[in-house]
Amino acid sequence: MNEEFNDEVTLSYSLRSLDLSQANQAQNLLSVLHRESDTFMLADELARQTTTSVDVDELDAELEEMPQKTWLVWAEAQADDEGKPLTYPVGIGSISAGEVGIAILADYQNQGLGRLTIQAMVDWATEAGYDRLWLDVDVTNGPARHLYDELGFDVQAGQEQQVKLPTGRTATLERREKALV
Repeated sequence: MNEEFNDEVTLSYSLRSLDLSQANQAQNLLSVLHRESDTFMLADELARQTTTSVDVDELDAELEEMPQKTWLVWAEAQADDEGKPLTYPVGIGSISAGEVGIAILADYQNQGLGRLTIQAMVDWATEAGYDRLWLDVDVTNGPARHLYDELGFDVQAGQEQQVKLPTGRTATLERREKALV
């Protein structure tokens, strides 16, 4: 996928598995994402505030045994003065225990990167043997909810949760699932 910026710079995008050599870049990306959005705070607070039933615990135990993976979304600009392309991460996606997580820097949203990332994660999860994936999304996040609708993540009625953030904001999260088999 390519994106034009001004008339001078063309960016191309790629998705690469996260490895230790990218740790500093990933940490820097996460710092910016934390400042731009409360997505990570929502996830942390939801995990802290949630109590689960035995049935959900048994299902989660099965999913805990499944492989997990994290990807970085990279932007690459034309070469610098030394002829090296300029690359930098602009988003992150992960699957752990069937849960899908994704965050894209604000300046790079609405360019198809979320769709590219989630579709790659779905493809990987299918190959890895997952039978379903799930996520929680803030009901006020219209663009994300629209994307999840298009990608087949169905709302799980009755599984909405209220999460109170340290900022005082209360968010309503809806659970969505996608069957892979």
